[in-house]
Amino acid sequence: MDEKKIIELYNSGHTLRHISDIFNSNHHMIRRILVRNGIEITKRKTLKPYTEECRKKQSESSRGRKCWNKGLKMTREYNLKNMKAHLKYEVSLEWLSKFEDIEKLKYLNRSLSRKRDCEGFNTEIYIQFIERFYADSKFNELYYKWIETNDKWIKPSLDHIEAKCNGGSLLINNLQFISWFENRAKIDIDQELWSKMKQNINYYL
Repeated sequence: MDEKKIIELYNSGHTLRHISDIFNSNHHMIRRILVRNGIEITKRKTLKPYTEECRKKQSESSRGRKCWNKGLKMTREYNLKNMKAHLKYEVSLEWLSKFEDIEKLKYLNRSLSRKRDCEGFNTEIYIQFIERFYADSKFNELYYKWIETNDKWIKPSLDHIEAKCNGGSLLINNLQFISWFENRAKIDIDQELWSKMKQNINYYL
């Protein structure tokens, strides 16, 4: 896409959705391009204020209306396209299609929802993260056990092996998945000390 043209259109008053229609894209992708070029995303002055009267009219017009997708099972292709549109990383639909378990893929994406957990990530690092942990035995053991039992204490939780506050790296080799309970207990304890504490857990309990 012509990034210079996108910037010109946005600065001239076009909305993200207008621009995405012009380039046959989606507004999430247009937003990422603008942000990457240092353009501040602001609310368009052309938009009318959302008044209480507008709210009432919207509520009345939608009263009794059924949701278009209620009771429908979304196809795999639809789910993948929707995921791609909402990702802040520029990956292909073909790459996403490699992963059979969409729900597990969604979970890994949600684990990066906090800015502090994906600080310094780019598309290449994101791809490495997904490919590594999608097949990671420890993550899979926790994930499927959590799915089976619905026990929140064993829910997979992303952890920095060496805490950032202790000088831990932001790189992938410093990331692991442990249970939510263990992550709450470990907090910022050094990994080597934490491993020793786990071996003698009865002493501390």
